[in-house]
Amino acid sequence: MSAPLLAAFDPGIYVSLAFLFGIAAQFRAMDGYSFLRRLLASLEGRLGALYAVALLTFAFSPFILNDVLILILTPPLIKYARQRGVDPAPLVVAEVTLTNIASSLTPIGNPQNILLWTASGVGFESFVLGTWPYVVASAALAAVALYPFSRETRKDEDIGAGPIGPLGAGWYLALVTASVLVFDYAGLPSYLGLGLGFALGFAFTRNDLRGVGREFDLRSLLILCMFVAAVTAASFFITGIAAPYVAPAAEGAQPYSGLFMAVVSNVISNVPATQLLIRVSGVAAAVAPKIAVEAGLAGNLGPVASFANLLALQMAARSGVKLRKIIILQTLVGIVAFIPALL
Repeated sequence: MSAPLLAAFDPGIYVSLAFLFGIAAQFRAMDGYSFLRRLLASLEGRLGALYAVALLTFAFSPFILNDVLILILTPPLIKYARQRGVDPAPLVVAEVTLTNIASSLTPIGNPQNILLWTASGVGFESFVLGTWPYVVASAALAAVALYPFSRETRKDEDIGAGPIGPLGAGWYLALVTASVLVFDYAGLPSYLGLGLGFALGFAFTRNDLRGVGREFDLRSLLILCMFVAAVTAASFFITGIAAPYVAPAAEGAQPYSGLFMAVVSNVISNVPATQLLIRVSGVAAAVAPKIAVEAGLAGNLGPVASFANLLALQMAARSGVKLRKIIILQTLVGIVAFIPALL
């Protein structure tokens, strides 16, 4: 491997992704599933199932890897629908759609944001300040688009608001966010803050170290790293050809940038699409938050646009849920929710 090609690979990206998966493993090992399930039950009595799911995913996706949240929530959502005799498709669509939207908010919400955060050098606060107006607008549009389907997931009887239960997993997410912010304000590499966040998890899981190992999704991490590495290597050779098409997108020129991410994400998924921009043209710190929004919202436009979509569809198929309605409904809602990415 030539020296210039070798220099194109940033070890910090892969270390950051590994720590992010480690944080997700810690969250699951401390029974984050029960924490979210009890919170969902508490919200359902006030909002109905569909909007309870939407609010829960919107609140936690910025702080849990979006793919992990899908893995945690999808099975109980389908089980709930079966027990209550309601259609599971709108619940799954609300979950995946709001996860893709809300995970765009922070640098640690999804893998493509990690890539942008590391490569551009944008600060955590600047990142959030650049993403939140688009994320809120997109979530509001998605909520309106989902409203006609909320009746399909609501029963007349009031189940009441149950107790939230142990809050350890919630406190852990707060500690992770604090550690990332402290290291970011100190001007230190992002992977150090994520590393501390991972290490803090052992204060909660010290009696179940094997559980952390079991919950660490090494396979998905390796697949993701292989995708990033493959696009990095490919972009090294196609820079001259691709640069005229990539440069306007990397500069955030609208509506070209949003449309570029929508099309490319639905061909190679949004994480490789983001890495393509970074390697071919580079992404400035001022533009990185907008690219994060475009990539996150593009994930709702098709089944292959986001790894979270594929995970949800796979679990739904295993549970015997028909995928056609999920795909069509998410695409329709995703088109409406994508409008802020073009502004």
